[in-house]
Amino acid sequence: MKKLVGVFIVIFIYMLSFGQEKADYDDALDKFRVFYNQSQPDSIFSMFSDRIKDIMTLNKTIQSFNQLHIFYGDVLSFEPQDTSKGFYMYKTEFTKATLTLIVSLNKELKFEALRFVPDKDAKSDTIKTNFEYESQTGKIKGILTMPQTDKKIPVVLIIAGSGPTDKNGNSHLGVKANEYKLIADSLYNAGIACLRYDKRGVGESSAAMKDQENLSFDDYVSDAVGLIKKLNEDNRFSKVIVLGHSEGSLIGMIAAQKAKTDKFISLAGAGDRVDVIITKQLSVSAKELGTKAKPIFDSLLNGYKVKKIDSELITVFQPAIQNYLISWLHYNPQTEIKKLKIPILILQGSTDIQVSVDDAEKLHVANGKSTLKIITGMNHILKKAPQNRIENLATYSKPTLPLATILMTEIIKFIEQ
Repeated sequence: MKKLVGVFIVIFIYMLSFGQEKADYDDALDKFRVFYNQSQPDSIFSMFSDRIKDIMTLNKTIQSFNQLHIFYGDVLSFEPQDTSKGFYMYKTEFTKATLTLIVSLNKELKFEALRFVPDKDAKSDTIKTNFEYESQTGKIKGILTMPQTDKKIPVVLIIAGSGPTDKNGNSHLGVKANEYKLIADSLYNAGIACLRYDKRGVGESSAAMKDQENLSFDDYVSDAVGLIKKLNEDNRFSKVIVLGHSEGSLIGMIAAQKAKTDKFISLAGAGDRVDVIITKQLSVSAKELGTKAKPIFDSLLNGYKVKKIDSELITVFQPAIQNYLISWLHYNPQTEIKKLKIPILILQGSTDIQVSVDDAEKLHVANGKSTLKIITGMNHILKKAPQNRIENLATYSKPTLPLATILMTEIIKFIEQ
């Protein structure tokens, strides 16, 4: 493997200062990751500057990236480390290793430099492997982080929140928080395995997506159940813990009823049915929006779609997602958590502007045997943040911010009890 590093790593040699915005780099690397993981080196080649294309022909590019993929596997994440002289450095996690990426963009937002070098801080005793579950519509793909040990150890399944959220906790809608990856890293340091996955329609699980109009909330539950069962069949694990974040909390509650689960963690999970939550959120923006939403939800609750939608609400109730909302409305978190007969930990941040402490308390009351912990100063993406909405939202695009200090202490203590 070291030989490959010496040969492949130094591909592009120009380091030029063009003062591009960091957001441009993030967008470029998101595209690079998709093309690389989907084995499309020709698409990567199209992202090169003319200067680099003169150095790296298409054939050389295909050969080089195919070799890189064989040796190191998929790219899991990029973490910004430093910037100087017009280029950025990113710690790049592959499934089989960690490298440092040195990258520079020109004025046309084309790669002028793209160089991988060994990461001196990379841990050598972590095993990251691809993990797959074959659903009825395609493969659900994830990453299993496994400390090296001969003993059976606990494994945590992380179920992501709503929207196009990937296995790291990020989405193309502007969220770049890396919270699930940070949880996995902390669990690894405690000797606990972790499986985080791209839900159907997202990232490496894109091919498993049904037509959006036919997508059901139960599809997400079914995927989680399949993964839990597969983890239970793996003799490396002593117990399976389900951790559901945000919308993933409700998915996890239901999945834990359908497949053997030893413990359940609700992390920033809603305490009310989705219509109550969305109506409340809309009312924060404008009271009349919440008022307009209520009759629409009433119709959906009875299984009837609504054709005429106010333009201000079309993004919430667009026709393509109304079937999904109808299926989601079948479940009330307070009802579902009451059904669980396993140890439950409910974690909620005090500065979460999406889900409130009141939600966590409702879940706790619904299942009196659960343990409730309120983490002061933690927001919805599990980082330390003020209550001020603008400052709070600013943390959503800062992947290097650490998790709230007490969070992992509480999670690990619960798992090891």
